[in-house]
Amino acid sequence: MPNSEYTRMDAKKDKEHETDFAKITAALLKSKTGEFDLESILYLKLRGLGICDLGCIGECINLERLDLSGNNITSLIPLASLKLLLVLNLSANRITNLGNGAV
Repeated sequence: MPNSEYTRMDAKKDKEHETDFAKITAALLKSKTGEFDLESILYLKLRGLGICDLGCIGECINLERLDLSGNNITSLIPLASLKLLLVLNLSANRITNLGNGAV
């Protein structure tokens, strides 16, 4: 059944694509914002990308607005360095660790 095989291959590709953004990287941030320097990013919208690791998000030190809703984030510790953050959306995540009062 060629159709059945095609469906399994598509499902595998979808699963691989889901994990493409499991960790926030400088390359991901630059591609989503068009900014060259992470320090230049003021607003970031990374909704529903399957992110579970905030990675280098802490390098966006001038970030004011951050939308990470609909991901798989459990720890907020990397957000501690975002001192200018005014708006944060973390709805529909799996947060279990707020850190040391960082957020």
